[in-house]
Order: sequence, then C-alpha cells, then structure tokens
Amino acid sequence: MQTENKEKNLLRRMMLRLRQTFSRHPYVSTAALALVLTLALEMLGRHSPVKGVVFLFAHPVHFLANAGIIMTTLAISHLFKRRNFFLPFFTGLWLLLGVANAVVRCFRSTPLGAVDLAILPSAVSIIGIYVDAWLIVLLAAVLLAGIGWIISALIHSEKRAPDYKRAGVFVLASACLAGCCYGATLLGEGREERREVYSNIIDAYDRYGFVYCFCTGALDRGIDEPEFYSPEAVDELLSELDAGGVPEEKPDIVMVQLESFFDVDYLDDVDCDEDPIPVFRQLKENYASGFLTVPSVGAGTANTEFEVLSGMSLDFFGMGEYPYMTVLQEEACETVATDLKALGYTAHAVHNNTGTFYMRNVVFSQLGFDTYTSIEFMNGIEYNPIGWAKDKILTGEIMKALDSSDDPHFVFAITVQGHGKYQRGVDSAEAEGLNITWADDEEDEDALAYYLSQLRETDEFIGALRDALEERGKPAVLVLYGDHLPNFDIGSEQLKNRDIFQTEYVIWNNMGLEMENMDLDAYQLSARVLESLGMGGGIITRYHQQMHDRADYEDRLQLLEYDMLYGDFYCYGGANPYAASDLRMGLDPIELEAVEWSDGVLTATGENFTAWSRVAVDEDELDTVFVDEHTVTAELDEPPEVGAPVTVRQRAANKSGVLAESSAYTWQ
Repeated sequence: MQTENKEKNLLRRMMLRLRQTFSRHPYVSTAALALVLTLALEMLGRHSPVKGVVFLFAHPVHFLANAGIIMTTLAISHLFKRRNFFLPFFTGLWLLLGVANAVVRCFRSTPLGAVDLAILPSAVSIIGIYVDAWLIVLLAAVLLAGIGWIISALIHSEKRAPDYKRAGVFVLASACLAGCCYGATLLGEGREERREVYSNIIDAYDRYGFVYCFCTGALDRGIDEPEFYSPEAVDELLSELDAGGVPEEKPDIVMVQLESFFDVDYLDDVDCDEDPIPVFRQLKENYASGFLTVPSVGAGTANTEFEVLSGMSLDFFGMGEYPYMTVLQEEACETVATDLKALGYTAHAVHNNTGTFYMRNVVFSQLGFDTYTSIEFMNGIEYNPIGWAKDKILTGEIMKALDSSDDPHFVFAITVQGHGKYQRGVDSAEAEGLNITWADDEEDEDALAYYLSQLRETDEFIGALRDALEERGKPAVLVLYGDHLPNFDIGSEQLKNRDIFQTEYVIWNNMGLEMENMDLDAYQLSARVLESLGMGGGIITRYHQQMHDRADYEDRLQLLEYDMLYGDFYCYGGANPYAASDLRMGLDPIELEAVEWSDGVLTATGENFTAWSRVAVDEDELDTVFVDEHTVTAELDEPPEVGAPVTVRQRAANKSGVLAESSAYTWQ
C-alpha cells in the first residue's frame, strides 16, 4: 500500500512539475512537445522506436518539417482562453492519427492517408473482417470515453486571457518553420524525382514522414497545370494522332480485375506442393501476357481500376489521391467503356461486393457504364471463411450480361475472394494439398496457405469463365490481371522480379489473335487490348497506341490528363463531351407485381429479389425476410392504408444507402 501511495504521489508531482513548466515556459514547452510528438508518430508508423530515431538523424530537415506542422497546430491553442484544454486536445488528435496509422499498417502495406477519411464509411462496414469483436467493443468504449473527456475538459478547463501578441508571433514563427523546412525538402529534387517518390506512397512516407505526407495528401489534390499548357500545345499533340483503326469484327470483351492475385512462384523461399493457379499459368504460357505495373500494393484496388479504365496515370495526381473520391465525383471522363460504346458496345460492370464501396455506384456512371451489378443484385452467393463472397458467382453474372442483347458487350468484372485479412487462419479443408512452407517467414505460413486456398478457387473461376466463353461460341477476348500484390510484409528484394508494384496480366481470345508478350503500365492495358483488335478509340487510347515510344510521352500524357479533367477541354474543342451515364444498378430491374397482407404478414411478389431486398410501405422500410427471388415478406400488424405506396428497395450491403427501387404498388 505504501509503495502504491509513493507511486501515486510521484505521478502527481511529475504532472504538477509538467504543468508548472508549461505555465512558466509555454512556448518552449510547446515546441518541445511538438518534437517529442513527431518522434512518437514516426516510431508508431514505422513499428519501431529505432527506425523513428533513424529518421530523425537521416532526414533532419524532413523531421523538422513534420515538427513544424505539428507545432503550428499546437501553437493555435495559445490563442484560446481554454489553452489547457486545446493543447492536449490537438496533441490527442495527432496521437489518434498516429495510432490509426500504426494499426492500418498492420493490415495493409500502405500508410494512413487523408483520403482514407473519405472512404471511412465504406471501411467501417468491413472492419469486422480485420479486427476481432472484443477489440471493436474496446475501441468503441475508448472513443466514447474520449468524447466524454473532451466534453468534461471543455466545461471544467480554466480560462486564461491569451497574450494574443506573443501567441500570434509564436503561431507565425511555427508556420514559418514548417514552410521553410517544407520548402527546403523541395530543393535539389527535380520534378521527375519527386513524381517518382510520390508515386510510391510507402517510400514517400518513409522519406518525408507521416505528418508531412498526411497533410500533403489532404491539400495536394488533382493534377498540376503543366508549364507548357496551352491550346497550341494540345492542338499540336492532336495533330500528330491519326484516327485509329476500324475493327473488322466486334468481339465481346471481358476484363476481370483479380483481387490480390499473385503467382507465389515469384516469392523467394516458398514451397507449395500443389500449384494453386494452374489455369492462369496455362493461359499466360499460351497467350499474350506480361508484368503489369500498378499504382498500389496491398490495397488501393480503385486506383488500379481507374488507371486501367481511364488510361490515365496516377503519377500526376496528389499524393495518395483516389480520383474516385475526388474529381470523378463531379466530372465524367473518357474511358475504355466510352471508347467501346462509340463502336456500338454496351458497357457493364460486375462486382461481388457492395455497390457503394469506393462510391462505385456514382463513379461508374461518370466512367460511362450502362449497368452495374453489385452483390446486392446477386443470388446464390457462397462466402469464404472470413466473409468475402466467392468469385465463382461472377461466371453466371458475366454470361448474363453478355446474353442481355445482341449488341457486342464490354464487361468489367472485379473479384473479391482473395481479399485479406489473411491472418484469420486456414480452413484445413480448403487448404488441403497445398502444404506451404515459407522459410523466410514461418509465422505467416498459415496466412499464406489460407490466401493460396482462396487463390486456387479464383483460378477455378477463371477456368469456368474461359470455358463458358468457349462454349458460347461467339468471338470473345478475356483480359485478366491482378490489381495489386496481397497484403503480406513482402519487400521487392524478396521477389524474383524485384518489384512489389508488378502484378501480371494475360489476354485470352478465341479468335486466333496473335499478340506479343510485353510488360505494361496499368494505364496502357486497355489501349493495348483495343489495338490488338484493330480499334482506335478516344484521344487517350490513341495516344498510348501511337505515342508510347516518344521521349516526352509522360509529359504529354500529363498535358492530356490535366486538360481532360481540370483544364479547359482544349482537346475537345472547349467543352467536355462526356456526361454521366444513366447507370442502372443491376442488370435486371427489381419488379414488384403483387402485394398481399394476411395475419400480420405482408407478402410481396415479383422478380429479381435478393437477400438485400427491403419492403417499404409509404416510405417506411420494414424488416424483411428474403424467401426467394420472387418473394419477400415483412411483419406488419395492420394492412397498409388504402392508397399507400408499397415498394421493394435494394439496400446497400453496408447499409449506406438505397441502390435501386421498384415501381410503387398502390395498396387497395
């Protein structure tokens, strides 16, 4: 008991001395706090106290730029009467971000960015896959306790009249320090060097620091205007492009983006008794294939998707930016979908995950798709051990899209089964026969075995899809590629190809097309596919096809991207010719044909219902039971009032909104 009292008294004395120090030397103490906080955040983000210290001494200017940014935010607290509240409040916010970054880096390779806050609603819906239930409860309790502390501290904190003159000077000095150090980091770096560093967000965080990159990502959005941007420069570029080829035939084109798809043979020190991807391996040995350089690793599916569909490089965008969450919320753009629609194609998107993730239900309209079938519009879904939908459901959905009309079709499908978190363990039946050994990382052998068991099933889906296209008997092209490497702690030095930003692609066809193997960037893939079919396309597509060998290829690509998304649309004659499409969610509409009420149960019958169908009476959504694709029921004590509208809605799987709704049935 005496020992406990001594410890409590010691803690009280330390806290008292700390308060006295801050009271006597508020500005010096705040500056010291900023330095300590910066070091703590780097230690957290790098998962190593030693690496945090190494960053301090290896990159002192970068360290001071981080500290200057933090110090500026802490200095603002001195302008408030309740300084003793706002100083720990701002400190707590930075620590919260630092802890969040450390946690995020446990689950994926890329650090926490400002853009992650924009996709937080979608991320919350899948947090249960990555974090155990008890930890979610604990985090919720800590968050509520923190909110309670904030309210209590704000009410009870002591008010003191600020010294506005000194506080203002301190804020200005802190901002100057941050600005000067930030500017100093730019010295000696050419535009190309900085672009290269920014394109690899992992290296950028390691080089510049967490606070620096987080704030840069929050403020640096869009594409910088090229120095040579002008109508003349754009016209000169366009004058060098020809109209492109005219196809002799228009085969169906299916592109499948494979979640975390990776050939483990490229990973050093791994032995597997059974090849988990025999179909993909056979395809890449007999058809055009190569490495595909993608913009992300371990996460960032939407950015690889953006590059493939738009033909635009993310190297020119802000650090860690997701165009899906920024410019494409408002601006439509030229894509492979719009290219093919100009040739008479119908464009479909298919994904066995919720339709609102990355706000695809909005963005796919800006990209020119006609329909988007997300998991909310599918029946017969099976799930893997950690809750992701199995990819085999996609075969039927893709074929349904191809058979929806006599027009040629472009189908862009996105798989999800290979998604992490792989640490959840192995279903022994699914992993049977693989017998994984990973000499370099024995602790992750089980996780790798689980991942490969899912990869094997995705490979089976690839085989089933290829066979279905063959049996259909119509000309078809199937493009398969990985969106990024899986989220294991893998460095480039552990890979035989020595690049963690490389996945693979293969282009299968049943038309006898012969194509050379070559390595590509993700933003070149669609142009290559269209070129193999004798198709030109839009400006970006033809630019990749005709100008990829030029020395100024990257600079002029930036010119086009800026003009098409942020500039004056010189390439289109001064106005964007692309507008958001009338996107229909689900290939087949939800149809409500009849409604009956009996003994407290409302029964709705119709077409294309799924487990996400919800009955709504006079706009009030009811708890709904899915019976089959023709029937759903809901408890209702009394029959609806005469004239009340009854509808069936498709609720997003993550409960973030309504994706589609049937026509109203008027209750009689």
